[in-house]
Amino acid sequence: MKLAVHFGAGNIGRGFIVPILQSNNYKVIFVDVNTDLIKQINDEGHYKVKSINIDGITKEEVEDIEAINLNDTEYLNKILLKADIVTTSVGPKFVEGVYEKVATLNNKKHQIFIAFENMYKASSSASFKIESQNENLKIIDAVVDKIVPPQTATSLDVIVETYGSIILDESVALRPLETSEIVSYKNYENEFYKKLWLLNGLHLQLAYYGLSNGHTYIDEVILSSKGRLFAEKAISSLAEAYMLFSESNEDLDDFSQTIIKRFSLSDIKDKVIRVARNPEIKFAKGERFEYPLRLLITNNKNIDTFKKVFDTIFEDDFNEVEGFSSFKNAILSKGKSRTYTEYWKVNTNAKKYIKELGV
Repeated sequence: MKLAVHFGAGNIGRGFIVPILQSNNYKVIFVDVNTDLIKQINDEGHYKVKSINIDGITKEEVEDIEAINLNDTEYLNKILLKADIVTTSVGPKFVEGVYEKVATLNNKKHQIFIAFENMYKASSSASFKIESQNENLKIIDAVVDKIVPPQTATSLDVIVETYGSIILDESVALRPLETSEIVSYKNYENEFYKKLWLLNGLHLQLAYYGLSNGHTYIDEVILSSKGRLFAEKAISSLAEAYMLFSESNEDLDDFSQTIIKRFSLSDIKDKVIRVARNPEIKFAKGERFEYPLRLLITNNKNIDTFKKVFDTIFEDDFNEVEGFSSFKNAILSKGKSRTYTEYWKVNTNAKKYIKELGV
């Protein structure tokens, strides 16, 4: 059996990545910094993954697991030298440190490194500043998609949505995971922006629509008649932006409707206040709101839902949202025109932005 070392024993790691690795005939060892969690994994050695969809809940047992403390350097290095694949779900800012631990070992074994993170090219970005000592260490970028609702940390059991997707960069001539309903190999660039815009972009728009209309959860927005109409219009515009970006004729109807169905699951309990957090990042240039909006404005396409959200963040104070007050003070307080020119660095099309979004 092949060996996988997975950094990050949190809900995504336990509830999504590790079951996929095990289904591909990998023995999995977790690495984490939480000593209590590590002890619990080693003492219990198994847990359940409960998957939620509109038809109910299914359960899967994950067994034969163990965990290592990140700070147990000698034992960790011993295990890493034997690993066939090293994966992460630790958060983007920690990936480079994980890669360094793998890449700087004196090792000649054929190994693969994959960062399953919500970040553009998380795997390859981690390797830019670090020269690998192992010429046989290969890197694959991945687009990962799974909603994991908030839950208590007392049990190893994890609740996740049934839908899940792992898309690996097809340009790398390696196939460490078998293709399945979840795993596929495709054009990384297109798939990253498709997910960022249609999933994360819609999520963001629904969150601020929900905040402005008194909703607590994302599913409440979708299940209201006006909210559903807003969602349909928003994802249609986001899909149009993606088609402009990818220059393809891809049929996105099923993909779009699947996203809306996922967001309508009441059992997920996804709070709009959580999705709306860190707005200075999510509304930034090149992100899930600005980039598709830029393409739509440039090509004279409909931006009604973007304008509604844009007006909302200028007109309302969402002090309960993490990071909104600083976003308001640093960016929005300067007015719309300076948001275009300074925050989004708009130059040639500034007049179009003023015409479509106001001044």
